[in-house]
Amino acid sequence: MADWSGCTAMVVEDSPVQRDHMAGLLRQAGFGDVLLACDGIDALRKLNARGVPVELVLTDMDMPGMDGIELMRHLCELELAASLVVASAREERLQEAQASMAQRAARLVLLGTALKPLHFDRLGEILARADAGGLRQATATGLPAPAEVEAALADGRFLPYYEPRIEIASGMLRSLDVQPCWMHPERGLIRAERFLPALPGTDWIAPLTADIAAQALRQLRAWHDIGLISLGLSIKLPVETLADRSQIDRLSALVRELGLEPRTVTWECQEPVLAGGAPLTIANLAHLGVRGFGLALGGYRAGHTTQQHLARCPLTELRIDPVIVHEASQHPPRQALLQQSLAAAHQMGMAAVAEGVELVEDLALLRSLGCELAQGALVAAPMPGSALAGWIKNNRRRLKELAQTA
Repeated sequence: MADWSGCTAMVVEDSPVQRDHMAGLLRQAGFGDVLLACDGIDALRKLNARGVPVELVLTDMDMPGMDGIELMRHLCELELAASLVVASAREERLQEAQASMAQRAARLVLLGTALKPLHFDRLGEILARADAGGLRQATATGLPAPAEVEAALADGRFLPYYEPRIEIASGMLRSLDVQPCWMHPERGLIRAERFLPALPGTDWIAPLTADIAAQALRQLRAWHDIGLISLGLSIKLPVETLADRSQIDRLSALVRELGLEPRTVTWECQEPVLAGGAPLTIANLAHLGVRGFGLALGGYRAGHTTQQHLARCPLTELRIDPVIVHEASQHPPRQALLQQSLAAAHQMGMAAVAEGVELVEDLALLRSLGCELAQGALVAAPMPGSALAGWIKNNRRRLKELAQTA
């Protein structure tokens, strides 16, 4: 059998008994690390947080909230795993998985399917078809070396893209979510999710953040100068920046130098910053709040961050995780999580921002639940700053009609 000791696998299974059983089989097969997820939503959350793809995902097909087919779609699109094994108690569901994967041109490889309960002999047959070394190499593809990042920064190849965010009740454009992109000389435009996971803990994450923020703030000044004075920005700050008071002060000073109102800029942090944040980091967030800036928590899903954590600094927005927003109108368990998340935002006096909105039905659900703001493919894809004025001109009526339909 191949050497899997340097590989990581994830088991996605809603039954605790089956989940532990499958994890035990993978460890018996030699996997060095086995991650556990109770459903598709939990799996995507943990894989996104991990940043680096896993070599294998072993998933059940029938789970509440997000079934195996939808999980496979996300794994393909986000490139969160190199290979896949699918298990189900029903043969027809395994055939669905095979048909679904046959339609997808992606680097995710379906190694095989198995009827439940999964036995070690069957798992061994499936793993024997795989190239463990090739899968390890596949998970590392695309992660930049520090020297590449240093050179790209020096050459000015990082730039902000802007994802429009609308007020659900009116369809009016309210703010823009700033997303770092890399204009690579050979690979073209590379989105943040393909290079940022390699940067935390390096010397380049803070300079990159400062560079993107400075470009975006100057662009906001230019938009205000042509009359878009109600437009705001949401800019993500990594923990490395939030832990450094001098960097916080430099960003605040740039806003002042550009003559921007602090209320037009929202700084966003991620859940781990509040859940396990150091006192200095929390103090720096609070300092930004005192200066009049907006403060947002990204990737929120009820049950992962307590209200006690939310109260640690003066947050003004909760950004709801797209994993529970997408198709919430069609999945009651996901809808329940969405309701709980919105309730938490409103109980704490914060505005709620739904990310990843793709369906009119989901927008209607969000409106009925009192969500204030939305962004996602239904509104617009991220765009360069030069495209925004044209997009506003061409989409003003559509967005108004979308709000009325919802």
